[in-house]
Amino acid sequence: MELSGYLEEGRINRELPRGTVEERAIHRQARLDLYVRQAEFYKLSDTPDYYQAKRWLLEAIKIEKHHPIANYRLGYILYREREYEQAAYHLKTALDGTRTDVLSDTQLILANTFLVNCGVAITREALRKLEDLELQIEGDIDQERIDCYRAEMVVQDEYVLDRIYYRKITAGHETIINEETFHETQPGKTELLLKSSDAGKTLHIAGRPSDLLNQHMFLTIVLLNQATFQTYPVLQSALSELSGQDITYDHMRQLIRRIRDRFTLLDLIEATPIIVPGSARPVQGFRIHPNWSVTILCRADDFIHPLQKERSDV
Repeated sequence: MELSGYLEEGRINRELPRGTVEERAIHRQARLDLYVRQAEFYKLSDTPDYYQAKRWLLEAIKIEKHHPIANYRLGYILYREREYEQAAYHLKTALDGTRTDVLSDTQLILANTFLVNCGVAITREALRKLEDLELQIEGDIDQERIDCYRAEMVVQDEYVLDRIYYRKITAGHETIINEETFHETQPGKTELLLKSSDAGKTLHIAGRPSDLLNQHMFLTIVLLNQATFQTYPVLQSALSELSGQDITYDHMRQLIRRIRDRFTLLDLIEATPIIVPGSARPVQGFRIHPNWSVTILCRADDFIHPLQKERSDV
């Protein structure tokens, strides 16, 4: 596929004229589309090649610095590689969008999630570095000035970071809550309350015991919480990114079926045929039924997949 990508680039350079401003713009857009398409092939294949995907994305960003999809894809790869500061830059650029291009609703949710995780990881690293410096540095320093600014820090150490920073996400709005509020919050009459903590991932519905969910079921409900209907391939790609695992098409179908079967009487998921670009016939789309509102309560660094959690103390 890489060879055909280079061959296609050569064809574009040979066949598309660049004499006028309009022709140069068409040539530029053709190359940009090719680079993003090639990157997505490598990133979304059954055996992802993130090195090659990154190469093509960097070429795309050379052409269009603020391209939302290219920055989003590159931000995610850097996030996987624990290059959190660079990842945060590209994710923020992707979220800003351009006048003509923006991320999809699913990508907006994922980009914001990854951006929060980057911020928490950067904060942890900075706290560790600060603690090391305070132990190592001796000599003539302005301790009074240091203490003054130290007192202004919102988070003093990693333990406080873990205990103080919880997120409440509802109807596209996010607020910070404390640990007490996290544990005391109960679902409303028509509310799906999703809670994620060290104790596990649970679904709370008024009038019934809480349901313990595995990670994939929990994240699938999170991804279905959108106004637009989501297809199996879109959910498969999004869940693969959010969980850090390669989710197959069949596994995605099984997850939807299991959620619908498990909560049949509650009618959690609405399904309908939808038309998608490039499809000759309707395909099934899914979302949380509009009769339900969804609230998500989680730790600040939640939704970080196992690749990130393998790092000691992170």
